[in-house]
Amino acid sequence: MNLEFIPLKQTKRGKPTILFSKTGLISLSKTAAEEIGLTKETRIELARDADRSEDWYLVKYRPGVDAGVPFRQKDNGLCLNASSWTHAFLDQFSEGRKSLSVLIATQPEDNSLGGKAEIFAILTKSLR
Repeated sequence: MNLEFIPLKQTKRGKPTILFSKTGLISLSKTAAEEIGLTKETRIELARDADRSEDWYLVKYRPGVDAGVPFRQKDNGLCLNASSWTHAFLDQFSEGRKSLSVLIATQPEDNSLGGKAEIFAILTKSLR
C-alpha cells in the first residue's frame, strides 16, 4: 500500500479576518474587530496602493473625523455593505469565487494620514 496523506487545511477560525462577498457584504471577524479596536461607531474605508495594486488596506478613522463608512453589529463581528469595494477586491483576487476571507494585520502601518486614521494591511499574500 502506498498512502498519500492529504494535508489538513487550516481554518482561519479565531484569527483576524475580513470577508468579501459578491453580494457586497464586507464582514470582519470578532477577533479582527477586537484586536483592531473596531466598533459599530468606527468609520472605515478600503484603499489600495497605487504603485503596488496587490497591497490593500483598511483605513480606520479616528473619532470625530467625518469620513468613511460605519459598521453594523453582527453576532460574530462587524459588517457593512460596499459593493464597489467587494467587487474591486474580488475581481482582483477571487478567481471566480463568490466570497473570499483574508487575514488582516492587527498592528497599524506607520502612515496615519496626518493623524486622522490608522491603516491596517489586508494580508493578500495569505491568499496564496
